[in-house]
Amino acid sequence: MIREILIVAGETSGDEHASGLVREINQLDPNLSFFGIGGERLAEEGVSVVEHIDTMAIMGFTEVVSRYSHLRRVYNRLLREVEIRKPARAILVDYPGFNLKLAQALRKLGVPIIYFISPQLWAWREKRVEIIRECVDQMICIFPFEEAWYNERGVNANFIGHPFMDREPPTCSRGEFAARHGIEKDETIVCLMPGSRQQEVARHMPAMVQAVGQIREHRPNVKAIIAKSELVTIVSPLAEGIMVEDEEPVLSLVHADVAVVASGTATVEAALYGIPSVVIYRLSPLSWMIARKVAKTPFIAMPNLIAGREVLPELLQGDATAERISYQMRELLDSAENRQAMKEGLKEVRQKMGRPGALGRGARLIVDRMEA
Repeated sequence: MIREILIVAGETSGDEHASGLVREINQLDPNLSFFGIGGERLAEEGVSVVEHIDTMAIMGFTEVVSRYSHLRRVYNRLLREVEIRKPARAILVDYPGFNLKLAQALRKLGVPIIYFISPQLWAWREKRVEIIRECVDQMICIFPFEEAWYNERGVNANFIGHPFMDREPPTCSRGEFAARHGIEKDETIVCLMPGSRQQEVARHMPAMVQAVGQIREHRPNVKAIIAKSELVTIVSPLAEGIMVEDEEPVLSLVHADVAVVASGTATVEAALYGIPSVVIYRLSPLSWMIARKVAKTPFIAMPNLIAGREVLPELLQGDATAERISYQMRELLDSAENRQAMKEGLKEVRQKMGRPGALGRGARLIVDRMEA
């Protein structure tokens, strides 16, 4: 008998990790069918996508308010699907603003809930853990410190490791990648990762481009490549020496000497590949004011949170200027010692991210719970 599972991933990174999880679950139990919110990767795994993530990628408190009516329509349509399909279980993937509200509704409908990729309640809005405790049967964490944090608050949580640890090394060499963009062997590659949402790109790209321009005034052998997310639009050419990689964006990071990355999943990728990086982030003024009041952590970049110290420099809001970005980049580009020290810090972070096989372990936890 085929059982249906609801899965909700509202962002690009969630779509990537959730698709791998679905693949692993299907190998353990082929008598399951999935539907919900996701992107191309979940669709490729056979998930019936009710709403695509390209309409869901919103960041910031005020930005969510402006899109509230759309999110509400999606929420209501999804609940109607739940009432029709009567899923045996729901898997909610990060995206707490939407998924925690959904969890409360699903609980009332009697749908057991697994939360895969913990919402970062330890960073802000800790009171929301009460919703998790009341509604979620199983919390699956991908960062090492989260398991104890949730267990101490009465939530059944398991750390499985980070899915990135299963990534295969790229088959494209640095030489091949450089040749693709007309970069000479002796030139320096800077990766720019402005974010996976159009709002993030709009806020981060101008300062990133200006910073590269400032560096190239004194170091014309520096070339920058923008890692373009599939859900954003970047119009090129932007400036001399700056190119766009949209075929395999991660290669821009893998083969970079240094990087400038928007805080988020990209910082974890920088740790995975050991790329010295500068982290930036900007929100709308009102969202930033709210975030400063509710934030409870000394850092926002995940590698820094995992290490418990500043491994990657952070330039936030008003500090994320072209001048400060270029200064931090020069600190790395001009000093092999600084780059090596940062690489050692990133190695420490990688060692704490768990061993390979995270998604397989997560799938086994889910299937075992369903069969219990």
